[in-house]
Order: sequence, then C-alpha cells, then structure tokens
Amino acid sequence: MLDRRAFIAAAAGLPAAVLAGTPARAATLDDALKSNLKGLQVMRGPVTDANFDGRPVLVTFWASWCPPCRAEMGELANYISDNGNKVSMIAVNWMENFAGPVSQSRLRRFVDVIHPDISVVVGNRSLSKTLGGIFAVPAVVVFDGQGREAFKLGGGRGEIGRFFITERRLTGIVNGLS
Repeated sequence: MLDRRAFIAAAAGLPAAVLAGTPARAATLDDALKSNLKGLQVMRGPVTDANFDGRPVLVTFWASWCPPCRAEMGELANYISDNGNKVSMIAVNWMENFAGPVSQSRLRRFVDVIHPDISVVVGNRSLSKTLGGIFAVPAVVVFDGQGREAFKLGGGRGEIGRFFITERRLTGIVNGLS
C-alpha cells in the first residue's frame, strides 16, 4: 500500500526513485568522471578541460530516434542563444541501437542540428553507471560550478521519452546555482 507521499508522487508521474523514497546517490564531477567524458568517442567537438572551467556542466543523453531528444536539443540551443555559454554542455549519444539498426544518415542529421557549442560524444556503460544508471533517453544531469550534482531529470527505467529539459527550467536551475 502506498503512503500519502508515494501516492502523490505516483499521480504526478515522478521517477521510481522518488516513489521508493530513496534518492539515488548523487554523482560528483570528479577527476575520474571528467576523464571518462574526455575519453569518449567524439562525434563533434571533443570534451576538453575547457568544459570544466568552473561553469555549471550539463550532460544530456540522447538518441537520434527519440523525438523528445530532438525537442530537448532545440531547448538547449534556445538557452545558449539567450544566455551565451553560462553552462558547459555535453551531449552523449546513448541507446542508439535500442530502436533497431543504427541509421547513420539519421544519426548524422541529428548531430548536424545540435548547437555547435555543445560537445557531442558517444556514451559508454561506465559513464552511465557513474551517473547512477541511465536506462532511458532523454536524460539530463546538471553539475554546479564545484562539480556537485545539482539536478537530474529522466533516465530511469521505463522513462523513455517521458521527460526532457526546457529552456525555462534550465534557466531556473542555473540561476538557482548562483
């Protein structure tokens, strides 16, 4: 039987971790995680030390077959257009073969529409595990300027396409980090 808090969370469509009442362990943007991100296969714009220069860091997981991922990339581009590079952004291609064989042309078209200031790389299981398990796309993790996980959205089991970050929400998160 669900208690009142769990019932409200379920009605609001919140992730399973909230329903369980046990928040996932927050990740830290430590040297090991930075090294993992810098070592990922580059699709466009490598991850470098410049990504970790004291600004907040947003890591988004996406796949080219995912319509909410496409919408999220538009929101991130709008954020950059309105706010400049207040946030370092890294787009991680993840679960690309989930929906069947990988379409290289679809993948290339998707990468071509991602804002040029966003580093685009291919994820690996180690990265997913370090971030508490990314089981669905889109998923977003935001780290503050000190490398502490400040926000996580999506990525839970059964959450494919349920959540994506909007420009408005990202603006609120980043402004709240100041």
